[in-house]
Amino acid sequence: MAELYPHKLVNIITLDVLADKLSQMFRRHEVSGYTIIRARGEGASGEVASTLDFEANIMIKVILPESKLQRLLDGLQRQIDRGYHLTVFVSDVDVLSPEKFSRPLE
Repeated sequence: MAELYPHKLVNIITLDVLADKLSQMFRRHEVSGYTIIRARGEGASGEVASTLDFEANIMIKVILPESKLQRLLDGLQRQIDRGYHLTVFVSDVDVLSPEKFSRPLE
């Protein structure tokens, strides 16, 4: 039977123009990888459905060990404090290959 290992999934909803800034932050925080998905929806700031790349929303998904979570959240909070629009939520996940999420991006 396969063994599962507990990790954290950080979901970030933000504007496409912040993708490079956040990917640089992920490298500084030794995140092993991330996935970016285009996102549409409606919420507190209204409906977001732009066809222009720089106005489009994205969702970034990051899986990491709990030992790296607080440092990343602190970095994201600093971005929010600087006025960047980020929606961040964290979930518990189980992974099959924990070593995959421990290596920093090269």
